[in-house]
Amino acid sequence: MNLDFRKATTEESKLMANWKFEGEYSFYDNDKTKAKKECIENMFEDEFAFVIYNENNELIGNCCFDRDEDDNGKEVLLFGIQMKPELTGKGLGKEVVEKALEFGKSKFKYNEINLLVAKFNKRAIKVYEKIGFKKIDEFIMNANGEQKEFIEMNKKWK
Repeated sequence: MNLDFRKATTEESKLMANWKFEGEYSFYDNDKTKAKKECIENMFEDEFAFVIYNENNELIGNCCFDRDEDDNGKEVLLFGIQMKPELTGKGLGKEVVEKALEFGKSKFKYNEINLLVAKFNKRAIKVYEKIGFKKIDEFIMNANGEQKEFIEMNKKWK
């Protein structure tokens, strides 16, 4: 699968802001809270956020890379990814995540990256583990207006 990573346009940002997921995955709905919807609607302004297109020039998702500090004050790079709701659970995740990480690695020159994933999201956790992410922490945080258990995962390259 060939993927193209682009800066989001205002139209793409508005389209993604209305993405809805099924069942327990509705936790990830982009209009779940006003803050999340505004974040997605303004994705076109974020220099670290990208939309993902497949070889048929169809929007299939988005990803972002963000710098943060860990509890020890060390800078870490955080990775986030979201697939179009109709494409989740179809076996595309591993390849899409791998390609997004390759893109990010070439753009941001990192050898280590972290991500946060809701603990209930077994599908995503399985994908991340197959790619080589390791669990480094578990905690509860308020996200999208709910208290949820999260797992922090890390991947290192040699």
